[in-house]
Amino acid sequence: MTNTVEQIINITDVAVDKFQEMLFDADKRESYLKIAIALEGTQMHYHIDIKDELEEGDKVYNFKDLKVVINDEDELLLKGLEIDYVQDEFGSEFTLHNPNMIEIYDEEDGGCCGNGCCCGH
Repeated sequence: MTNTVEQIINITDVAVDKFQEMLFDADKRESYLKIAIALEGTQMHYHIDIKDELEEGDKVYNFKDLKVVINDEDELLLKGLEIDYVQDEFGSEFTLHNPNMIEIYDEEDGGCCGNGCCCGH
């Protein structure tokens, strides 16, 4: 486990507060919020989960009292990720945006790799 000063991701205060509220409601105040990349076919998706214990290669990033865990293997792909929590007249949700994530169209497989839609290909 590594506690690090340099944040590779950004979580807005509103999102931090909402994550903390969710952990509190689940009676998981001392748990970690783990952010990872999940591969599904040629698509990469973000995966956010609550973990009670750290695994080998996990690094802990602190946002107020929220402990966020990112594994060494996912660190490069998560660098630059921005997480926010938005609420409007239609509902509320966490939004994730990574300006460093690029979309690659795979001509051979006819699909995309990355975060986003391959509309127009």
